[in-house]
Amino acid sequence: MERIFSLQSLFIYRQSLSTLFNRIRENKRILFSFLALGLICFLFVLCYYGLEFYLRNYRIPLVQLRKVVTFTINRELGKAVDIGVLDFSLREGLIIEDLVVSNEEDFSFNDHMLKVKKVTFRLSSYFKDSPTVEQIDFYSPHLVLNENQGLRNQLIQYAQTSKLKDIRFHDAKLTVKQNDSTLVDWKEGWDIVMKRKSKRLYLSYNNGWFWIPNTTRIKGEGQFSETNLEEFQFEFQWKNYPSEEAIILTNYLFGSNVHSAVLSGEGKVVRDPVSGFTASGDVEFENSLIPIPFFENYILDGFRFRELFLFTPNKEEREFLGTDFRIKTSVKTETIKEPLLDRHFEFQIESLEGIAERISDISGNFTLPLSGVLTGNLDLLESGDKNKWFQLKGNLNGSELEWDSKLLQLEKGNLSLNLTEGNEWNLKFDSLLFGKPSHLGGGGTNVWGRSKKTDGSFYYPLSSKTKLSFQTPDLTGSDWKPLYEDWNRETLEEIRERQEKLIPEEYFYQTKVYKYFLESMNLDFGIQISNYYPFAGANSLGESKGNLQVKDGRMNLGLNLGNSNSKVSMVSYYASKTPNFGFSLVLNEYPWSDPWMHLCGAELKPTHVSLDYSFNSMGSDYYTLHKDARTSYFLKLFGVSLKEADLVSKLEMDLNPLKKPFQMEFDLSRYSDMDYISNLVISSESLDLKGYGNNKNGNYAFTTYGLVGESRGTFSLTEEENKCVLK
Repeated sequence: MERIFSLQSLFIYRQSLSTLFNRIRENKRILFSFLALGLICFLFVLCYYGLEFYLRNYRIPLVQLRKVVTFTINRELGKAVDIGVLDFSLREGLIIEDLVVSNEEDFSFNDHMLKVKKVTFRLSSYFKDSPTVEQIDFYSPHLVLNENQGLRNQLIQYAQTSKLKDIRFHDAKLTVKQNDSTLVDWKEGWDIVMKRKSKRLYLSYNNGWFWIPNTTRIKGEGQFSETNLEEFQFEFQWKNYPSEEAIILTNYLFGSNVHSAVLSGEGKVVRDPVSGFTASGDVEFENSLIPIPFFENYILDGFRFRELFLFTPNKEEREFLGTDFRIKTSVKTETIKEPLLDRHFEFQIESLEGIAERISDISGNFTLPLSGVLTGNLDLLESGDKNKWFQLKGNLNGSELEWDSKLLQLEKGNLSLNLTEGNEWNLKFDSLLFGKPSHLGGGGTNVWGRSKKTDGSFYYPLSSKTKLSFQTPDLTGSDWKPLYEDWNRETLEEIRERQEKLIPEEYFYQTKVYKYFLESMNLDFGIQISNYYPFAGANSLGESKGNLQVKDGRMNLGLNLGNSNSKVSMVSYYASKTPNFGFSLVLNEYPWSDPWMHLCGAELKPTHVSLDYSFNSMGSDYYTLHKDARTSYFLKLFGVSLKEADLVSKLEMDLNPLKKPFQMEFDLSRYSDMDYISNLVISSESLDLKGYGNNKNGNYAFTTYGLVGESRGTFSLTEEENKCVLK
């Protein structure tokens, strides 16, 4: 049986082989064609690799070329060079792998100027004695340039003047640094092509397919003159391009510092010997993070706007367009003895709220509660006269201005500010202040000089002469309490910060606020209030008048609080390294609505207060003023009681007299962390006590002699854990 199956298999095999030979005879031309094609391919590959082997080993001196490349870069740039592998192939030409060029004369600091994964040189001929390089390809290069204008110009000049026809960068990255900051940082690789044609060098670049939506893309093209470094033309387009990769370009377009933004748009840059440099374009900024000029701790966050720009050799024009605003600026440069700038600002803001809601502080907890309409134009000209450096003129108009916060409430504000020749100005501002009509008006003269700092830079101190007046028919003192509490909180935070961080005191006459504004300030600010109310619901205390004067390094404030002989006074001589400061507050049976102090776990809430308060100190900051302060005052509280107090008596006596309304007066002097109380008098129909006491860390202790109800003697009242022990 096995033999039968074996014969059958042999028969099938012979039959299949016969069929194959028959088909070969029928298609022998096709077979011979495939065999010939295979032979040709084999011979081509053999010749290709044979020629490549011959050229690599006998025609092209790789060892000598390695030395030549290293020597040339060393000589031209003065930089250390390291070449990983030098090879050759017919397809790519001469190959350099792992090329590294240092920023120094050696690699001791590991500071690299250029890193390239692979560089290929395509030669014009492999058999000439002096072949030329037709094309250079750089694969994954990373070029790091410090702030060295000469080196950059040298690289551009080499690309222009060399005879290379084609230079290509594949997946290129560029970093430009200045000191410790990064000006340019391409995080995505760019493809750059430079081709020489008709005595010009044509450049094109991109970082990917531009048409793909929701991608970060940039592309452009341009041309250089082969003979003139100052002649070029570029056109470029951005789409969702992050400013961090070219922050110097973003700042240049915007005209000020930009922390971050996303750019989309297009532009064109042209330079020729006739018209010079010209740049124009249309760019949209999204998700912008912009620091507010002159206010370092505040930023414009998440802002979106469009910018049209035109830059010429002597003038820069920018127009910013948003949903509710249009701002146009121009800066013209005129050179006499030195470059002088003529700035023009024109703006029309239909909704301040749209801008203000984007302004916050660094912590993100602050918002600007401002709304309204603001329009105007300003011209700021540098005159060249160091005593009158700036000339400012123009106008500023606002309507429906509103500031709505828990600290200050202002509504229906109408502003008119006119700036005329000679730096003179006049102001009118009408509004509802805490719901009451108010008027602020006046005028003056501002003169900016120019002075040089010790480091050679300039600053511009202001010499001003101002006369203002504030008028309102009604003003309530308690409306300003939140503003005082906010100032007090920030003051305590600054004192604590200076204590913890040991921040040294700065001489006041060396601070910017003094040198720029206060050194030559002359201010006369008058205050007139027809009816002054201590708090809402209280009776009017009558007319209040006051005046603030700042002149010759001195400040004086005096304000009467109605006709009750109550007043506020403040005086300071600040034109010194440690200014002195004095403050006094006099209240004469002044109506009161809030708790004055906490005693024995209860709030003492008087109906009226008499106070003679004095504060004197010296210092340039709140901490120094607090540390060296001398505080004293006389206080008399009317209608207070200890009805809600936690009294623990060690004596067998009636405490009801202390729980009925009484008057309390004393003198207080503060030294270091201790308050010393003297001339203490507590009186009512059933109380007649005199004595002294102290307050340490908020805990009071009194020693008195006199009458409490029907008990007479010496009494000690000591506060412990929000309760008082009477002995």
